[in-house]
Amino acid sequence: NSMMILFSRFALLSLALLLACCTSTERRSALVTSIPAQMAAQRGLVDVRTYLPDVAIDLRYATSQNVANQPLYPPNMPCLLYKSTADRLKRVQKRLRAHGMGLRLWDAWRPPEVQLSLMKKGGHTGMFLDPKVAWSRHCSGVAVDVTLVDTKGREQRLPTYHDENSDEAYYQYSGNDPEIKKNLALLQRTMAAEGFSMIPLEWWHFDDYEHFFHPPPPVWAKDIGLVLPEVK
Repeated sequence: NSMMILFSRFALLSLALLLACCTSTERRSALVTSIPAQMAAQRGLVDVRTYLPDVAIDLRYATSQNVANQPLYPPNMPCLLYKSTADRLKRVQKRLRAHGMGLRLWDAWRPPEVQLSLMKKGGHTGMFLDPKVAWSRHCSGVAVDVTLVDTKGREQRLPTYHDENSDEAYYQYSGNDPEIKKNLALLQRTMAAEGFSMIPLEWWHFDDYEHFFHPPPPVWAKDIGLVLPEVK
């Protein structure tokens, strides 16, 4: 009996040590993945996942479904926005909730390194601003790509999907589908009411008009310790 008790105590002690190690590892992992967001905060950017937990996030450049046909963001990509832009988005979300809708972010802050890759891979489409002219406002965290979802997180019908290079992507919907027309009008009206402006070629893209002419400096991935995938 004494041997059994001793063995049981040893087993419990071993299990406790194992759990402690796992917890320690999880905490270290959480700390490592949060470092870019912490460093970004020093440049005026906030982490949308914690600052706006009610907003759905699906960063499309973290997948291979883009013009480069490969992930351009790492799996632990923080979703960042300039704080005043995030505050505007919070008010948009509140307005949409009154209509039984909400936002899903397809893109927010975009590292300039990724903008260069997008220009190289898809510059011919006309969808990406050439850094030789100016940096995309995404690079400063004052622009967003968004769509509508319902209260269950289901994307609503809109003219196209993200980054579709077609006539249907024009911000003025020319189709005859009343549901799409209604959804697009709601999105555009609500974003505009909180100070976001549209661009002609992409219905999903909105700029924070406060920073339209004088955006904050771009924030590079290397500046906040974020490692990006190698672009082939």
